[in-house]
Amino acid sequence: MKQTWLRREGTSELLVVMTGWAVGGEPFRHLTGETDVLMLSDYRELPPLALPDGYAAVDLVAYSFGVAAACQWPTLTAFRRKVAVCGSWAPFDDARGIPREAMRAMAEGLSDASLRQFSRQAGCAVAPGAELTALRAELDAVMAWPPGTPHVFDRIVLGKADRIFPLKNLNRAWESQVQSRVHVLRCGHNPFADWRGWAAVLACTH
Repeated sequence: MKQTWLRREGTSELLVVMTGWAVGGEPFRHLTGETDVLMLSDYRELPPLALPDGYAAVDLVAYSFGVAAACQWPTLTAFRRKVAVCGSWAPFDDARGIPREAMRAMAEGLSDASLRQFSRQAGCAVAPGAELTALRAELDAVMAWPPGTPHVFDRIVLGKADRIFPLKNLNRAWESQVQSRVHVLRCGHNPFADWRGWAAVLACTH
């Protein structure tokens, strides 16, 4: 797993962002805020959770495959606030995630053309320098994961027009959560385009 600082000014609070497959920091480049922001990506290997020292509080925003990765950890108690965006704790699942055949087909037929198609469907640019071999290996790794722990998130954001994770599947994945915490927005797989700052993301104001 890779760690990339999107903002590092030595603030007292930290925001950890677990991004989605292939997109890196592209969905978040425009977001402003006062906290340091550390992005986690590339889930070919998922080590135990380890956070930087020295912060009074740490929040989590998990997006797409980042939700699945976060739910592979047994606990998220290290985080003060936790937001899940357009993802599932069971990502490779016909009923609660991406249908198995669709994900297998994406992995087996991954190419520059299919990656461009994914970018259009996700509503987000692919990360500069994304390598097909690494992206295929990441898909293979995620497909091998067992279903994760459906952690209790403070807020869960779903996209009404999501073309990556079907809304009906995400509704099933999170049906055991307190429904007042589930926010279905009029957006696709990338709701970050309609947010301007990290405070709005954490509050799920849209």
